Amino acid sequence: MKNNKGFTLIEVLVAFSIIFMIATTLVPIATTLNTELEVLSQRRMLTNRLHDELQDYLWDSEPAIPKTYTERINKKEVLFHFNLENRLIKGCAEWQNVKQSIEKYCLYGYPQE
Repeated sequence: MKNNKGFTLIEVLVAFSIIFMIATTLVPIATTLNTELEVLSQRRMLTNRLHDELQDYLWDSEPAIPKTYTERINKKEVLFHFNLENRLIKGCAEWQNVKQSIEKYCLYGYPQE
């Protein structure tokens, strides 16, 4: 007489290996997505901050340019640099992102005359 009321060891091993393969695929993907989310969040926040800092130089009648200074924003050292380039004021922010690489973002604006 044949007993078909349970799982065989092979079925359990196949099911476990499928679950293990799915888990080993999804965990690195989720980690990468979280890292990229943090990189983009930092970039967006520091771009907004650079825009705000640049406004001071654009609306000042005689801005003190070139100027370089460092600020600590959300536990990150950010280097701001402003200079005049072809009648435009160029503002750049430079920082080390979550992936430990140096990022630099620049904005340009026409000074008020």
